[in-house]
Amino acid sequence: MEIAVVGAGLMGRLTALSLTRQGYQVCLFDKDNKQAKQSAAYAAGGLLTPLGESMSCEPNIVEMGFTSLTMWPELLATLDEKVYFQQQGAIMVSHEHDSGDYQRFVQHIARNYDQHIVKSLNRLQLAELEPELAPYFNQGLFLPSEGQIDNRMLLIALQKQLELEQVNWLTEAQVSQINNQTSHCQLTVNEQIQYFDLVIDCRGVGARASFDVKQPAFPIEDLRAVRGELFHLFAPEVHLTRPIRLMHPRYQLYIAPKPDQVYLVGATEIESDDLSPMTVRSALELLSAAYSVNSGFAEANILQHISQLRPAFSDNQPKVLVDQRLIQVNGLYRHGFLIAPVILKQLLLTVSQLNKSTITGTSK
Repeated sequence: MEIAVVGAGLMGRLTALSLTRQGYQVCLFDKDNKQAKQSAAYAAGGLLTPLGESMSCEPNIVEMGFTSLTMWPELLATLDEKVYFQQQGAIMVSHEHDSGDYQRFVQHIARNYDQHIVKSLNRLQLAELEPELAPYFNQGLFLPSEGQIDNRMLLIALQKQLELEQVNWLTEAQVSQINNQTSHCQLTVNEQIQYFDLVIDCRGVGARASFDVKQPAFPIEDLRAVRGELFHLFAPEVHLTRPIRLMHPRYQLYIAPKPDQVYLVGATEIESDDLSPMTVRSALELLSAAYSVNSGFAEANILQHISQLRPAFSDNQPKVLVDQRLIQVNGLYRHGFLIAPVILKQLLLTVSQLNKSTITGTSK
């Protein structure tokens, strides 16, 4: 079976590589180059923190997150390039004047996820786990099962693996039309028509029905964009080893330590499809909050500040939509890296079922 994968962000790369290894003939199309700087995956924090996300998502997302945490090491072991992956837990903290949000989170975990081990820390215990937090916080909540992955290292590793395994990858390829029919699926790519047995659409917000004046190929209804913003900081005076979440009345700040003394700092989540640069207000809030966690960030170098759009449905649930010879994978929202292995497994099962049924037009 000849399969086209449209979109080479996180899901597109995982899908193309997995299907190639299963013996399918795969062609990967993307409007971007191989660096994927236009993708939501490039602008992600790479946090694998299901409990940390649990107050802002449904329980099934938390469950998928824990399942994915067990799947990531096995998936990464199939790549030739090493990818930074850590599962040493995460710590939730709050300043004294914001302790109400912190206590609500503690109660939420106790009420809904008491099967998972968490540990309340006093200042001394906090100092044992993360010494540089103790001067700023009297207490914290340790979530020992949480982890993180370096999103950009993974994108690069997947790129090199796709090239090594000789997947046909067309960059700067604009898919302007998908003609989904019973006998085949027709793509118009850079004004050239190509035919496939199956098309898998992984374009994220690029598949929205109202994305721009030019309607996208086979648009998805009920898909919206949620703007996310983050900083990449080089902070040699900061020595945090785990993801840190700071509870705040307006947002949850996250600080994710990466190799070579680089830290990702993010939090803002805006219901907007605006891709303009970060505002002064957002920048001040993010950097001031980071400084309140560790004053060493005052001397950090700003390597990059970035904004990107995440795709989400109205219920904030991911979906694998099947219509004849077209599969659309979308709506991973802010949980892309957290749930990607589970979504990939579901997608591969769907492809296998369609292949066995010779793609009879079944829709679900």
